[in-house]
Amino acid sequence: MKFRLNVAILGSTGYTGIELIRLLTFHKKVEIKYLISKSNYGKKISDFYPGLNFKNYPKLSKFSEVNWENIDVIFLCLPSGESKKIIKKIPNSVCVIDLSNDFRENSLIKSNGKWIYGLADHLDDSDITGEAKNISNPGCYPTSILSPLTPIIKEDFIELENIIIDSKSGITGAGRKSVTENLFSELSNSIKPYKISNHKHLVEIEKCIAKISGKKKINVSFTPQVVPINRGISSNIYVKLKKGKKIEAIRKLFEKKDFIFLKILKKNQIPLIKDVVGTNNCFFNIFPDRIKGRIIIISVIDNLIKGAAGQAIQNMNLKYNFKENEGLEFNPNFP
Repeated sequence: MKFRLNVAILGSTGYTGIELIRLLTFHKKVEIKYLISKSNYGKKISDFYPGLNFKNYPKLSKFSEVNWENIDVIFLCLPSGESKKIIKKIPNSVCVIDLSNDFRENSLIKSNGKWIYGLADHLDDSDITGEAKNISNPGCYPTSILSPLTPIIKEDFIELENIIIDSKSGITGAGRKSVTENLFSELSNSIKPYKISNHKHLVEIEKCIAKISGKKKINVSFTPQVVPINRGISSNIYVKLKKGKKIEAIRKLFEKKDFIFLKILKKNQIPLIKDVVGTNNCFFNIFPDRIKGRIIIISVIDNLIKGAAGQAIQNMNLKYNFKENEGLEFNPNFP
């Protein structure tokens, strides 16, 4: 296995692209060879982000200028629909880690041999190092939901009917595009539910739960909301325990697991976004509902790191047998 990987980032001037640059700068086994931009090629990344001027990053280049013989991994940080347009132009020898929605549904089909669904904390070695060359990075909302929920479903702790999910995300979840409804003045001092019952991540959540549980079809209620903060997601997940199952047993399950980034907090400790911002961690906890037999799982992540760039790097680390936390050991920003 190569000691160092040469990587390219397509869509390098967006929020996720910039976060990848920042994180990969600290990765000891990666060299950034190309920063690719559709409209800003020829310029320096520090022309747009002066904070990135301490290192001699490559100039922004066109996609057509990439020398693929010199690239091991490419991260696609593009709007939905754009990755599908260019995927055939990338040689099969290059590992693609796509952070859009374009290949997630296909990657959740077990028979699919080209893509794997990169829910990093729950990938087996055979999944990530097997025949599938490319990785479809999960969405930010599904990551906050499926990360704590996956072991609970696998161990048959909960009923799969009447799962209710309420998630709140910072404004960066909408990307950098200029849209009036995402302006600070439009969102300040308010909370905005949106795409109720038809958010693009809903299908991803349902298909993943179905795959984990072995069911043909699962239906969940999911309401995403935007809150006036820069980054972070907090998800409240309401589920019913199966008869005879106890919260204490779920806690013991996670305490035995050797997760690096998925952490159950101390009893009665409430997960807060501010405790994970700037990290690749998912903090969560489990509380009894006042309705007998139901529990509330509260989960928090940084949507740009654990929900995007950080998990993409975690997947790369797993695929190439690096330390899982290589380049991802950060304390949270505080205050």
